Amino acid sequence: MLRFAVNAIAAIAVVVGTGAAAQTSSTPSTPASVQAYAALPIMESLSVSPDGSRLAWIDRSNGGLRVRALDRASNEMLIDVDVSDRTVRDVFWASADHVGVVTTVLDQTPLGYGQWALMDTINVRTGRAARVMHEADRRAFPLIGSYSRGTYRGEPVLYVRAVGEVIRGGYAYNLYRVNLDNGRGRTHEEGVENVQDYLLRPDGTVAARVTYNTDDGRWRLAARTGAGWREVHSERAPLDPPALLGFGRTPDTVAFAGEVDGKAVVSHVGLLADHAVEPIVLPDQPNAVFRDVNRTITGLGFYGSGQQYVFFDPNTQAAWSRVAAAFPEKQVVIGSTSDDQTVFTLHVSGPAEPGSWYLYDAGRGAMSLIRRTRPDVTQVAEVRPVSYAAADGTQIEALLTLPPGRDPRNLPVIIFPHGGPQSQDTIGFDWWAQAMAARGYVVFQPNFRGSDGYGRAFVEAGFGEWGRKMQSDLSDGLRWLTQQGIADPARACIVGASYGGYAALAGMTLDAGVYRCGVSVAGVSDLRAMLREEQRQGALGRRNPAIRYWNRFMGGTGPGDRSLDARSPAMLADRVQGPLLLIHGRNDTVVTYEQSEIMERAMRAAGKPVEMVPLDGEDHFLTYAATRRQMLDATIAFLERNNPPQ
Repeated sequence: MLRFAVNAIAAIAVVVGTGAAAQTSSTPSTPASVQAYAALPIMESLSVSPDGSRLAWIDRSNGGLRVRALDRASNEMLIDVDVSDRTVRDVFWASADHVGVVTTVLDQTPLGYGQWALMDTINVRTGRAARVMHEADRRAFPLIGSYSRGTYRGEPVLYVRAVGEVIRGGYAYNLYRVNLDNGRGRTHEEGVENVQDYLLRPDGTVAARVTYNTDDGRWRLAARTGAGWREVHSERAPLDPPALLGFGRTPDTVAFAGEVDGKAVVSHVGLLADHAVEPIVLPDQPNAVFRDVNRTITGLGFYGSGQQYVFFDPNTQAAWSRVAAAFPEKQVVIGSTSDDQTVFTLHVSGPAEPGSWYLYDAGRGAMSLIRRTRPDVTQVAEVRPVSYAAADGTQIEALLTLPPGRDPRNLPVIIFPHGGPQSQDTIGFDWWAQAMAARGYVVFQPNFRGSDGYGRAFVEAGFGEWGRKMQSDLSDGLRWLTQQGIADPARACIVGASYGGYAALAGMTLDAGVYRCGVSVAGVSDLRAMLREEQRQGALGRRNPAIRYWNRFMGGTGPGDRSLDARSPAMLADRVQGPLLLIHGRNDTVVTYEQSEIMERAMRAAGKPVEMVPLDGEDHFLTYAATRRQMLDATIAFLERNNPPQ
């Protein structure tokens, strides 16, 4: 039986934990192996039960993959289940006695071909497991859309949104209540065309629903009135429909996140009558929502300069402020909370911290280190937030990771753009960047225009700039590093995955001569081919909202727009002036493996040096330990061969 070494402290100005802390770049140390950086965390998804008395998590500490649950008071292991035969994405508490386990499968469904979520529940008292929605009283696909804890006639159940019917090429979500012991689903609310989501009270009463018409972009929020519905809000949102958050600051209002005058705003509308509630303006759209037992929102999370949170209750906000102050210059992410929001699980990473899980108990005023997730990473390179001006004057923030033990002058550099492109690199531990820095490279991660975390206007500055200013923001960053004397421009390579993989290919073609070599992992090489595949896979065909999303960043009109060829690296392979490494998972359904095959053929036809590394069984997200290490081994070997760090 596993027992945690836990150190609780009454005051959290100092955090004490078990195990040796990782060393910063100013402390001499032997760099960890590539395997240590590529290894998956030994603990993930630490979740606290509704009453705060139990913990559940994904465990890799003994080389396998298990789901475990522990009683905090007795330190008794409640369940210890081998799940190495599946792809586990998350665990959570479905009730005080049931752990939910979310897995994904690769399958063709009415919603398209891709990775789809399934769920099991495990009763921690009996140890019995059940597949959620393995049986339903009406036709349903056992794919989980969204889910929430609740009760029905006083008993705990799970409310699951799942596809019940395909209508005119679209789909309607039914709402099911699921027995937590046997997984059987019963129709709780039958969906209609375009219904997307539901808002439930704790007893399961449906208070409101959302519909969204992809043809006209109309988003509608309707309140339940007896046997019917009354529309309480409607707006046209052809690209980004609002997000239903829950009951508002009061149980007779509904809160939803959207945009007003280009700002991220949480708005409220009354369910039965108009209510004047001041909108909440945030730096960016919320990425976390906290609710009390009545499902009214009590706090929000969002990206600003790293992950941030705001709680409406002064005591909870004060507690959170103390927690954040205990980890200066670190990224602290709340994993879960108890229902009364007095117990938090926290993931902490950043400078000198490759990742640890903590538990904060406000009732005890105690912070406990649960586990360090990367015990074999013995050295963490220094990471500095910096900013520079792009050619048109736009300010770009970036992360600069410096190789340990080297004077940061005239060094080889890796430009390492993030995926998305509407994403963000943050100060938290980046295993890939750290692995490259440990080998002697400066690693530079620009949050180019179009990135999240800097407000809506900055995201929109990336519209139409795929392969244009989003790309030149990267080379402008290289020029800034050169001006600062940090980087040797003759020893610059570009590495990235997903959109970052596209940026690596574009760096070698659209910015030919800037980079000595490039590594593209799951990158897009042919924009029109990508859009054709997106259209083919999606359930809505040409009405697929993903096509509209890509059109705004690419600045095109869809798969038939030949102007996209001018920014498709596969069409420009003859411009490449250095070696290129392509790495791609064969089971990738986000950016298909074909994209790297297209680029490889184009490079060979142009007589350019190219290497191709297929990752058998891997998806888009570098999910599996063996192929993740294969990717990192191949990347480091390629960089050291074509851009030696010394």
